[in-house]
Amino acid sequence: MSRGSLLPLAADRGLAVIINRPFRQGELVDAVKRHKLPPWASEIDCANWAQFLLKFVVSHPAVTSVIPATSRVDHMRENMGALHGRLPDQTMRERMIRFVEAL
Repeated sequence: MSRGSLLPLAADRGLAVIINRPFRQGELVDAVKRHKLPPWASEIDCANWAQFLLKFVVSHPAVTSVIPATSRVDHMRENMGALHGRLPDQTMRERMIRFVEAL
């Protein structure tokens, strides 16, 4: 089974999907944080990279829950911001992918 087929398979079968540590212990955020958020991040109410990345993960139709895991209060506060505002639709998710891949 290819990596890209797991989430669609879970969705087709109605299985819950929990994403644990989507930031890979900060590695993902560290890779992008030196870059500015795209101006259009405000369209999905993102104020920082953690919110941008979490909203991307949470908005996948097959994802049931996300556990970012942090021991830092400031990171927890950033993460909690992803609870509010709009989530990206599929068109926005594709835009997010293109932006991050171009960094």
